[in-house]
Amino acid sequence: MSQVLEILTSLGIDSTFFYQFVIFFIAFLSMNFIVFRPYLNAHDERIRRTVGGQKEAEDLMQSAAKEEEIYKAEARKLNSEIREIFATSNAKAKKETEEILNQAKTEADQEVEKGRKSLEATIQEVRKEMEAHIPEISKKIETKFTGPLQ
Repeated sequence: MSQVLEILTSLGIDSTFFYQFVIFFIAFLSMNFIVFRPYLNAHDERIRRTVGGQKEAEDLMQSAAKEEEIYKAEARKLNSEIREIFATSNAKAKKETEEILNQAKTEADQEVEKGRKSLEATIQEVRKEMEAHIPEISKKIETKFTGPLQ
């Protein structure tokens, strides 16, 4: 043991070294409890919150993406239903329009035919009246050309 003391003395280590070591150890322990441990705990908590916040944000982003896909699917479904309803209504409206136009055409044809028959009847009446006046008109024409018969 004396050799160890000689080596320590030759290195400049004397009995104050142990006092300094004890003081350093006490200072280290007190600093550990007062400064280092609370700082490390705060650091760990901050990391936990940051990582937890990032994880929560990632989870929320995934949830939002899923909700967006659900929304898009429902929107496509609703859009196809609306297109189907529109197509059905459009076809029905075209059919009704065609029926109305056909009915109007039929009624117009009937009115034209009725007018034609009425016109033919009027023409027949006028012809009969003219035929009744032909002998009288012929006599007048004849007297104009030949002069009065005396």
